[in-house]
Amino acid sequence: MVIDGVEAGDVDSFIDTGSYVFNALLSGSLYGGLPSNKITALAGESATGKTYYLMGIVKNFLDTDPDAGVVFFESESALTKQLIIERGIDPKRMVIMPVTTVQEFRHQSLKVLDSYLMQNEADRKPLFLCSDSLGMLSTTKEVEDTAEGKETRDMTRAQVLKAAFRVLTLKLGRAKVPMVVTNHTYDVVGSMFPQKEMGGGSGLKYAASTIIYLSNKKEKEGTEVIGNIIHCKT
Repeated sequence: MVIDGVEAGDVDSFIDTGSYVFNALLSGSLYGGLPSNKITALAGESATGKTYYLMGIVKNFLDTDPDAGVVFFESESALTKQLIIERGIDPKRMVIMPVTTVQEFRHQSLKVLDSYLMQNEADRKPLFLCSDSLGMLSTTKEVEDTAEGKETRDMTRAQVLKAAFRVLTLKLGRAKVPMVVTNHTYDVVGSMFPQKEMGGGSGLKYAASTIIYLSNKKEKEGTEVIGNIIHCKT
């Protein structure tokens, strides 16, 4: 007999990302990809292609199953219907939920998962959750302090994030639903070697099964910039 919660942690399938190289980076196999019941993080500075990669994964997920659906938690107000259509994604199969705070993201995502778990397992359609971006989420305290004109630093964010992912990790495992979260990075001050760290504390760092760090540099022909080279590492 397998105890509920232990079985939930077993990875029995992978979600193809649409890229053999990205599949291999995530799972060690060209034909693997995202774990079907865990959290994967895409972290990097601005303009490193986090949302671009995420949208590519979303498109491939929807293309592989006509019954599949996506719930997209959006905090940057950067995702438009036109962008979704331009990436070849059917907007009718993608629910966009604007979220402002960590608490709102936690509440909405748990509400979606609880509703999904209430369905008979045989009737469940493939579901994929995304959050873009964790780094832009505020907290209830920060919103209230701003409304009152206070400038005190919010010391609760890391704790609230950690609590949110503690609950989400097990729920995703039980529901067999994957989640991809994008997040910002910053330079670690005082490190002997140049090092990047995700914002928001250790909550996502320990909850994510895989963290992909993205960085970019200009591709040039002589002095002319002809594109960007995106470097990915785990």
